Amino acid sequence: MTQRIYLDNNSTTGVDPRVLEAIIPELSATPSNPSSIHFLGKEAKARLNRSRETIAAFLSVKPQEIVFTSGGTETMNFLLRGLFPGPVSGHAISSNVEHSCVNKTLLRLQEKGLDVSFLPAGLLGAVSPEQIKEAIRPDTRFISLIAVNNETGVKHDLNAIGQIALEAGIPLIVDGVAWLGKELFTIHPGISAIGFSGHKIHAPKGIGFAFVRLGLKLKPLLVGAPQENLLRAGTENLAGIVGLAKAIEILKTELPSATERMALLRDRLEAGLLIKASPAVVNGIGPRICNTCSISFPGDLGEDLLIALDMAGIAISHGAACASGALEPSRVLLNMGVPLHIAKSAIRFSLSRNTTVEEIDQAIDIISQVVSHFRN
Repeated sequence: MTQRIYLDNNSTTGVDPRVLEAIIPELSATPSNPSSIHFLGKEAKARLNRSRETIAAFLSVKPQEIVFTSGGTETMNFLLRGLFPGPVSGHAISSNVEHSCVNKTLLRLQEKGLDVSFLPAGLLGAVSPEQIKEAIRPDTRFISLIAVNNETGVKHDLNAIGQIALEAGIPLIVDGVAWLGKELFTIHPGISAIGFSGHKIHAPKGIGFAFVRLGLKLKPLLVGAPQENLLRAGTENLAGIVGLAKAIEILKTELPSATERMALLRDRLEAGLLIKASPAVVNGIGPRICNTCSISFPGDLGEDLLIALDMAGIAISHGAACASGALEPSRVLLNMGVPLHIAKSAIRFSLSRNTTVEEIDQAIDIISQVVSHFRN
């Protein structure tokens, strides 16, 4: 059997064995619901509270500012739709390189009456603070930006943009799914809310959370019982939450050394492919997160490369995993102004803290051989 090399960690990561070890007792314990008032319910509530405190401490925020969800898509829908307790109106600012869960939510809100400015990121791959400042209007209700683009790895300058939002008194809503676990960061006081997902940081699928700054008024997306401070009804996924908290706890010891290691491996991969698979183009010239790169191989179709590389044992994506089943080139790259023939040949590589030098070197050799085969 072909030895697989997994370079699709922005799609999902493997569950860390230490996380799994934390989850198993929760799944095998006596049934308990954190909302129950009996002894077992109170014990479950205590484990829920400890997990919330662990995550809040890591982010240097208040425990009551953490709201558990099912993942990034639900979180971003909650944060954006929740800003409108009544009729949808006014103006919002975003970029044209957002993840589809934000892009499509904003388009739905636009259909209901919201005027959205989708600012062009250009070949840089991110919008500038100056663009944000110039786009603000008297009726601007919020700014919504991805912290780290999940396809190119390009980062928005959230400190500068957060300061603009703070001074203007406008909520800044951030998609932080591709940010968490890649580098240490401090949440700028101008950021009102951030969405995160567990399965991107070696926790299980089906669990995520939002940071919601105290004072930000949101309407719940899911209504029912009064869980999560009335912001997200439904019995909490306690096993997932415990696993998520363990994954966050591990980050305290793994970062920033893992950041440096992933950056070195990402750079090694890029350098090798730019030489051995030339011509090749890195998409997104702005400052990037440590684990991600989008590389195009002009003259080759990305879908064909994906199939051939999969057969050769390399697991990668054409772009966002949510859209990789489509044959169309990346919406993000096209919106950046990347020419069609370049966008069609783009491959996204995303590493994890478990990626090894040997895997990177093997990947360079295999990819360069496959690209050469297609060009000859």
